[in-house]
Amino acid sequence: MDVNRSWKLEVRSQKAFSDILLLTSLLSFLLAACVPSTRPSIKIALVGPFEGRYRDIGIEVIYAVRLAIREANAQGGVGGYTVELMGFDDGGDSDQAILQAKKVATDPQVVAAVGNWLPSTTQAAAPVYDRVGIPFVAMSSAIDLPSSTFRLWNRESTCPSPCITLDEWYTNHHLLITNYLITPSPLPQDSSDPSFADRYKKIAQGVEPKFLATLAYDATKIILAAIERDVKANGKPTRLGVAAALAQTDYNGLSGRITFDAKRNWNEGKGRVYKWEEGKIKRP
Repeated sequence: MDVNRSWKLEVRSQKAFSDILLLTSLLSFLLAACVPSTRPSIKIALVGPFEGRYRDIGIEVIYAVRLAIREANAQGGVGGYTVELMGFDDGGDSDQAILQAKKVATDPQVVAAVGNWLPSTTQAAAPVYDRVGIPFVAMSSAIDLPSSTFRLWNRESTCPSPCITLDEWYTNHHLLITNYLITPSPLPQDSSDPSFADRYKKIAQGVEPKFLATLAYDATKIILAAIERDVKANGKPTRLGVAAALAQTDYNGLSGRITFDAKRNWNEGKGRVYKWEEGKIKRP
């Protein structure tokens, strides 16, 4: 089931799968035949935990990223290119995160990467992307990342006590009774486009979109927009050009406006507060 821990995501059909065999069926689904296209192709890498303890994170985000790319390709591609999504499993392990980042770097068609959803794996992988010049959109509360990293996470943490971060909630909420939760992104129903949840569910085989689904969709959309700007300015997409275009992002997404400051932090990432109580997410 490893398949070199990578697989192409651009499929024409879906299979129903049970909860028990969710991951196995997901991988089979992702390995289905690709939609043929005469356009040249480029790739976005998604790295995260698709196996192991944290697989629910990977399963949630993979459908959101795929949805954004599927919608873009259905509208004629991006800057004349078909976009392919390559998934790499780090299993929530820092060593694997480094290994997968090195694998991403070997594919010249990959012009951007999104990951790794846990602070430890994000921290481990970011220096690899920095060294090889791949624009990396970091999706966790990890700090002290390379200056080249685009950090799509809340910058502020004003929250009633006791309060946890979103990545802490995803990894530990089954152990919690009552906590406040600060998150960089809203639930789909609280986002700027509540129809996102319905579009997501049509391809997600029963997976329910939550906070990371909205954020993953936004991350993909800003990368797609950066690719298009790079093609328009330079004739073809490159890692260097996409990074420069990402720095100029001004996008209104599910999570609100997204721009980056000179240190590539999300200017508008103020955070939203929810409450986890009796096994349910509530607005405080």
